[in-house]
Amino acid sequence: MKRNEAWILVIFFLFVGPGPIMLMLNKYTVSLAPLGSMIAILWLLKQEIKETNLEQLLKSRSTYAWAFQALKYAIFAHALTTLLFRPPMSITESLLDQYLVMPFYVIALGPIMEEIAYRKIIFGLLNRRFHFWVGAIISSAIFAVAHFSIDRVLGYFAVGLIFCYVYKKSESIVPTMLAHASLNYISVLMATLRG
Repeated sequence: MKRNEAWILVIFFLFVGPGPIMLMLNKYTVSLAPLGSMIAILWLLKQEIKETNLEQLLKSRSTYAWAFQALKYAIFAHALTTLLFRPPMSITESLLDQYLVMPFYVIALGPIMEEIAYRKIIFGLLNRRFHFWVGAIISSAIFAVAHFSIDRVLGYFAVGLIFCYVYKKSESIVPTMLAHASLNYISVLMATLRG
């Protein structure tokens, strides 16, 4: 693992992912940690971002085709989990009720940082060392557990597997970021409509 990837994981897990929930969840960490973490992660990836032709990626039909496929199957996985287990409100949903800034983080920043951490770094490392399924299963299990929702763990695990597959096949993290952001938007929209 590269040094900057290790730093990204440390920043992500301490200040964005499970860290704030386990250690120090309050209005300051919810309000400031995701934005500061995003800036730090982008800075650590600045060379890779410079070398990426984002214009070409965003104009490519395959980027959106892969994102749509990922979103379609992720919605199915979450819907099936909801129908089977009727999970109670998640931690994220309760945070949406408490903090006005959360929808922005959940839709815009969270998917980018989670895809970098879980798919690009963790799955990428495991996929290079082991078979695809070993990397996909381990990284998806970490992704599922890190959402702190035992009732939704199968849904998150399935979404993780779907996103690993799309990331591997598309050879780009952008489709999974787009699908993840869209999935989170739909979740925020549904929570808003439910009241």
